[in-house]
Amino acid sequence: MVFGFGKKRPQPTFKERVAEFWQWYPQVASRFYQMIEQGRSESLASEVSKEVERILPHMYWVFGPGENGGHSFTVTGEGQIAKQLLAEYWRSQAPQIPGWTFYASRQPSNADQLKGLTIAFEGGERVDTERFLIKTTVDEKNQVISIVAWHPSLPLVPPDHHFQILFLLLDEALGEFGTEMWLGEIKVEPFAAEPNTITLATLPAFIEKANRYYEWEKVPPLQSYSFYEVSKPSDSPRGDTLTGTTCIGSLLIEFLDNQGKFEEDPLAGTGAQLAYIAIDGSVITAGAEVEVRGNIEDALSEALVQAHSGRTLGGAFGSRQSYIDLLLLDGDNSRRIVETVLDGLQLRGRAQIKYFV
Repeated sequence: MVFGFGKKRPQPTFKERVAEFWQWYPQVASRFYQMIEQGRSESLASEVSKEVERILPHMYWVFGPGENGGHSFTVTGEGQIAKQLLAEYWRSQAPQIPGWTFYASRQPSNADQLKGLTIAFEGGERVDTERFLIKTTVDEKNQVISIVAWHPSLPLVPPDHHFQILFLLLDEALGEFGTEMWLGEIKVEPFAAEPNTITLATLPAFIEKANRYYEWEKVPPLQSYSFYEVSKPSDSPRGDTLTGTTCIGSLLIEFLDNQGKFEEDPLAGTGAQLAYIAIDGSVITAGAEVEVRGNIEDALSEALVQAHSGRTLGGAFGSRQSYIDLLLLDGDNSRRIVETVLDGLQLRGRAQIKYFV
């Protein structure tokens, strides 16, 4: 007897997963809407979780209020920037569905919802936003507001829970990225209320007022880049890196600090990949480093975005090579796009695609 085994079906890419999601959701959107209107959203949890985990593994979801009185569906990477970039791509592919708004990060609660928000504990202690006192200090140079926070019930709660409670409520008040965008130093400690003391419930309004007054020009985290320097070269991958910019700072720092390794793949199971282009130093003329690498990066970005197959994440200069970091969403198809761009720039054999994991 002879048994035949077919080839193992490759795992879908993230682009394919997103396409499958947007084939599924329009089919159930009307039913979901009606069930939420009837106050039965909790009964949908099992069904939605099962489909989201199947199609978009390791991502999180939540229903919420939408625009113009409708409902919303949010997919999020829970603050992990690499996964938040995936969520943003998911949102960018959303079709128009009547009554629905789609978000790629958890949104702040409105003022009325925030006023009634309370965290209750088994012992009967309650921490609410209206009695959570906030003392503010505006940092004009860094365009952030530092806060000291205290609630009269916190002495009854274990101290190691204090920051967890505060950050849960800050997420509700400011949304998933609001704390990172608007707040500087954060302390939790007792203090006496003063005339200028506000509450956590009124913190969003205070931030909005400060933003208008100081005319801050804030860039959302997914659109901002940080500069970094590497003090010690090494023999590990990217070990010759000297300086660079990236929109996923902690990720690249971990890679360099751990000798070219991650403790775990930040995008494992999603069908997306973190990669980089290593460009031989001889390609870039001295004095024109920024311009030449920038032109290569622009060409890669345009091709990947146009094909809905990825994006650039930043880049770096090293003593031997230059680098461009990439998020690839469509597996071999993304790789072919990158290779085509490099060939068109006459970089065959002088620039290589490598993967962080």
